[in-house]
Amino acid sequence: MSEKRYDPYTGYECGEEKHDENMDPSADREKQNNGSALASMILGIVSLVLMISCCCSPIAIATGIAAIVCFAVSPKIAGSKGGKALAGLICGIIAIIGSVLLILVFIFNIVLSDEFQQEFQKEFNESYYEQYDESF
Repeated sequence: MSEKRYDPYTGYECGEEKHDENMDPSADREKQNNGSALASMILGIVSLVLMISCCCSPIAIATGIAAIVCFAVSPKIAGSKGGKALAGLICGIIAIIGSVLLILVFIFNIVLSDEFQQEFQKEFNESYYEQYDESF
């Protein structure tokens, strides 16, 4: 009669590991989750969501860069980085470009507004007359 072994962490009975000699080792690697590829995908999606909420565009740029970095460090499995890592790269790039465009549109809207132009002209005229009115 064989003695039963129990896992010290879970308390469950440990079964004997079945080892198939015909199994391809690269197929086993493909089944494993790639943490950096998953992180790249999650960060890319988060950066897209942050880009859409206009107040968080700078944070979207940072998470987009983090998604690209995670794509770069994710290992190649069977000759490619996988769909998750590629999705993170694409989402990160779109979020960075979109965030920069949204920030530029926001800045141009402020600079080209009538209120800003009038206030700028008023401040400019006051400072000009203060500086050069005494010299004449």
